Amino acid sequence: MYCSLSLHNLDYWKFKRSIMIRRFIMKSNTFNFSFILSRCSCFFGVVSVAALMMPTAVFSQTYTNPSIVPLLTAGTYGALAYSSIAGSANVNGDVGTITSTIDGTIKPSGTNWNIVDSSHNTQAQNDLAAALANASGRTNDATIASDVLGGKTLTCGVYNGTALILASGTTLTLNGSPTDIFIIKASSTLGINGGTVSLINGAVWSNVFWYVGSAATILSGSTFNGIILATTSITLDASAIQVTAQLLAHTGAITINSPVLPVELTSFTAALNNGAVELNWNTSTEVNNSGFEIQRSQISNVQSETLIYNWTKIGFVMGAVLSNSPKNYLFVDKTVSYGSYAYRLKQIDSDGNYKYSNVTEVNAGQLPKGYLLTQNYPNPFNPSTLIQFTISENAHATLTIFNVIGGKVAMLFDGNAVAGQVYNVTFNGYNLASGIYYYKLQTNEITEVKKMLFMK
Repeated sequence: MYCSLSLHNLDYWKFKRSIMIRRFIMKSNTFNFSFILSRCSCFFGVVSVAALMMPTAVFSQTYTNPSIVPLLTAGTYGALAYSSIAGSANVNGDVGTITSTIDGTIKPSGTNWNIVDSSHNTQAQNDLAAALANASGRTNDATIASDVLGGKTLTCGVYNGTALILASGTTLTLNGSPTDIFIIKASSTLGINGGTVSLINGAVWSNVFWYVGSAATILSGSTFNGIILATTSITLDASAIQVTAQLLAHTGAITINSPVLPVELTSFTAALNNGAVELNWNTSTEVNNSGFEIQRSQISNVQSETLIYNWTKIGFVMGAVLSNSPKNYLFVDKTVSYGSYAYRLKQIDSDGNYKYSNVTEVNAGQLPKGYLLTQNYPNPFNPSTLIQFTISENAHATLTIFNVIGGKVAMLFDGNAVAGQVYNVTFNGYNLASGIYYYKLQTNEITEVKKMLFMK
């Protein structure tokens, strides 16, 4: 009995163990399947997200910068036509035709090759034909939708369309560095109908090539930048706001009734002479040039890595307004004291538009006595005035204001001063009485005191 009971119990436990093993296997399989499924879901989710993101990443990339379209001898011409060049305007560069004379009121800054079948013009036209073939044959990076240029921003690359239009009041923005090339192709016509071709971030007009399969037209109210390579003709209406361009037409005529004459700054230099800084700059041509605002900044180094400019207007020189001959300009800055200075020109058009020149720098010498505390400006003042100081070595410095009886009025600076950095500190005395005040610069090594006058 006991034996039979033991066998029965043994069978029972074997049976139960088998059940437990099956349950474990089922749970294990369920777990493994769920785990694999979750992993697969995660994988396909990542793939799906990546697939959704890929078009944005691809289309947001800048296209490969193309090479320039080689103009060769045609590159010296501001206007080159096969038949005639008519109208009344100043043109930057040479002008020339093959079969006709040039209107006497077209005035180039270069040579007027006004000779029928001139060898100069014939060679230039041959080079223009090669340039047209070169531009037309470029592989397109993108197509301009609906031939509408307005409202678009293009980076360097090759773009194509059929009858490209820039409507009145709209802007095409070309965004690129001074070395970026833009090739914009219209297989039939180009119409700049009062819109603006704008260059930003250093892009230059001479790196913008407009290939036109037939005729190009620039109407009144337009602002245009670039080199037009037209298979047939080019028309520039009167009262275009600003046209910075070369007009090159292969088989037809050119009509010009607005100046094609940018303000071309050919040089800008700064040199120290007898304690003053002499600025010299030259232009080859000018149009609507009101003049040049001269701006200066003392150069400050932060941790010897970053240049900080604090631009201040120090003068203005009148421009020639309209000129197709070289002009030379001079400005002398007699207010420098020490250290390195940066200068730039703000060239201002008659309509208020402006652009900046490159920055040029000059070293005016070392700090006298190892520090400098300037006289406040203005002086007398009401209610605020500017105080500048700098020291030759890193140190803790304070700049304090005192009244005539020695009472502290204000602490303008209290901290670690970086060697060579120019500190511009403003003091406002609106709640003080009129009278004489003193300001003191102090470090462990130096103490300097100056007087100023507050007059309400």
